Amino acid sequence: MVSLFADEEDAFDDDTDAAGALADAAAPAVAEEVTPRSNAECIGHEAVEKALLADFNAGRMPHALILSGPPGIGKATLAYRLARFLLSQGTEDAGAGLFGDAAPPENMYVASENPVFRRVLSGGHADLLTVEREFDEKRGRLKNDISVETVRRIHPFLRKTAAEGGWRVVIVDSAEYLNQSSQNALLKILEEPPKKTVLILTTAQPGGFLPTIRSRCRMVPMAPLGEMQMSALLDRFAPGLAPAQKTMLVKLAEGSIGRALQFHEDDGIALYQDLLKAAASLPDLDMLLVHDLADKFGKFGAERAFDTACGIMTGWCARLSRLQARGEPILDVLPGDAEVFQRLATLYPPQHFIETWEKLTRLFAQTDSYNLDKRQAIIASFQMLQNPNHPGLAI
Repeated sequence: MVSLFADEEDAFDDDTDAAGALADAAAPAVAEEVTPRSNAECIGHEAVEKALLADFNAGRMPHALILSGPPGIGKATLAYRLARFLLSQGTEDAGAGLFGDAAPPENMYVASENPVFRRVLSGGHADLLTVEREFDEKRGRLKNDISVETVRRIHPFLRKTAAEGGWRVVIVDSAEYLNQSSQNALLKILEEPPKKTVLILTTAQPGGFLPTIRSRCRMVPMAPLGEMQMSALLDRFAPGLAPAQKTMLVKLAEGSIGRALQFHEDDGIALYQDLLKAAASLPDLDMLLVHDLADKFGKFGAERAFDTACGIMTGWCARLSRLQARGEPILDVLPGDAEVFQRLATLYPPQHFIETWEKLTRLFAQTDSYNLDKRQAIIASFQMLQNPNHPGLAI
């Protein structure tokens, strides 16, 4: 029986052939608009699903799960897949029939024509509650965090009897946005969870939770997708890409289909190349080129491009620190970029890129939270790449 505590590499071996065949079979002729709520498949995380299903069939379903992993790899998709599966199981005696109990389920698939699927998709299932960042009408964007008022909706929801006599599910999506008060409110719920209830938290930053929250949840690490899985998913969600373009998107996204699609929609390859030209001037930073980029990414209406640029630059630091620490070679993501990064790796030690990653992450988060000048943020980010002791934008 598969366990979530099995060896990590065994648990997350890529079943690329099966994933590719599944995606190819489902691939439409045109791009498909799919959200985690509407996606019936969850390619690339079969081992995680199998382990959770084994726990369910053995009657030891955890009352709280933390699905963790990089953004855009399918955490929310798996959360809704698990929610639909549990909600479709019905009452405790639903499996009993004239010829005894039904055979245990072999997967968590729920067909899109199933009434449970349709109610989850519409947000109308009485036994499912989703908690996430709310939209700020005044600012025209998502709020900076998940408020304590939003989390407090969970308690009265769980006090009610299950409307359909079965499981109740709470999904806290992007739970890294829970603030301190929100986490404390969630902790009170985790201390006394009702029966046949599962809380599913998805996060890209599990280390940000209170230790008491982590101790009360089953940690479920989810790995980035393999290259064949990424290629198959791009064929499904962005059909018609030229082979060379698809290969570059797969490499840029590092196992995140969400990131690959964002790069595609925002012309991320061209943005990457523009940023790389400025990085290639280090350590004697070409400030004229940096100011040109700041004008491009900091202007009104370029918010998506700015977000993409932030992801590219933090990704550089994460990649370089990881490869240097492991002693692995630096290979091209886009043609010619390995030469640039090999030179930077000889100029700066791994600690430089670790510290820069931390400061860039904080800088971009503050820029977003406090609506700081994006143009100045781009300039400061390159100055941090040049010197991690640069103060950035003091607030």
